[in-house]
Amino acid sequence: MITNDFTYHAPTDLAGVASVLSEASGDAVVLGGGTMLIPDMTHGKTRADVVVDLSRAGLSGISHGDGEIVIGAMTTYADVLSDDRATALVPLLRLVAGGVTGGPQIRNKGTIGGSASYANPSSEVPACLLALGARMRLVSASGTREVAAQDFVTGAFATARRPDEALAALVLPVPTGAPVGYTKLKHAEGSWPIATAACVPGPDGALRVALGGVAATPLLVAIDRPEAGVADPAWRAHVREVVDAAVTEPWSDVLSDGAYRRRVAPVAAVRSIAQALETGEEEETS
Repeated sequence: MITNDFTYHAPTDLAGVASVLSEASGDAVVLGGGTMLIPDMTHGKTRADVVVDLSRAGLSGISHGDGEIVIGAMTTYADVLSDDRATALVPLLRLVAGGVTGGPQIRNKGTIGGSASYANPSSEVPACLLALGARMRLVSASGTREVAAQDFVTGAFATARRPDEALAALVLPVPTGAPVGYTKLKHAEGSWPIATAACVPGPDGALRVALGGVAATPLLVAIDRPEAGVADPAWRAHVREVVDAAVTEPWSDVLSDGAYRRRVAPVAAVRSIAQALETGEEEETS
């Protein structure tokens, strides 16, 4: 049970959301799907005088056009999976949404924007958005601004969102359609990942791999394609060298210490690359 008193607002549009946040002077929390905020408030980890619920502000749904895909901040994982065009254009989103930790209950209630805003280092969404080159559209009483995914998460459970702002949407460039790979390492089906890796093609022929769970913020590395296959020891040594250089300050929590996360990060990277390359080979021969 939430023990502290607070004022609850459920604005019906973005202007109302921005107005409430402006008047709250930083004493407000923004409620998305609530899968993390409500437990935190129940356990006393988060206290606020004002709760701003986005569920009625019209922020769910996916649109495509002009070379971009716009995902409303209140779009759930289930919404992503039910949009055939979106999952066809952005297969990485389908992989992440379909395997999100927590099963059907989280897929039906949890939101893409909420996960991005909570910025849990072990969350699957921030690294996915980094790999896709997403931009975060933030709205306040003073207007709208966009922050690149690589600049949005500033630390563990910390983002560039100001107290008077709400995340309205995630804007993705339409991917090239090339195969992608995604993998995560975790203790059990229902536990947070120890490490995640999302592989997408890079503009220069290299592979872009976004690593999650291994540091306080998602990390993006460029890895050469394996000329002799993913089993090649020399190429695997290259992956470990690149990943080790990126994970300079590994993340530790109750699930795993930083040393272990750093040790398994190259494994996650290799597996995501192998999945992407195997998918590409299947498409070429089909």
